[in-house]
Amino acid sequence: MLNRISYQWLLVAIGITFTLASCSAPCSGSIETLVLFAKPGPKGMGRVTYVDVLNKPGLGIKKTLLYEGKEFGTFEHVVIINDPESRFARNSKICFTTFRTNAPETGGDLSDEGLPEITVEQ
Repeated sequence: MLNRISYQWLLVAIGITFTLASCSAPCSGSIETLVLFAKPGPKGMGRVTYVDVLNKPGLGIKKTLLYEGKEFGTFEHVVIINDPESRFARNSKICFTTFRTNAPETGGDLSDEGLPEITVEQ
């Protein structure tokens, strides 16, 4: 029997899978990512979006993510996309061809330590 939290995460996973399978436009970019969640950006500017890279595994790292202090899950190719203009706020996936790697920030969330950070250029 599933406990209540496991059941809720199972429903979220099924919903994401259904949404991606039925409503997503094809990805025309060379790099495709699945959006996991987003948080407000540094100093309240934009967002930082946590994604799992689907087709360029060398870009991300395996990481267990926390969301609001609780374990969200372990993903194989996690990257943080800095989105100061909130362009990707409602996306379930992000497709892009060019990006720049950002210098790791200091003094941030320790659970994010070691995660690659990029900014998508379009």
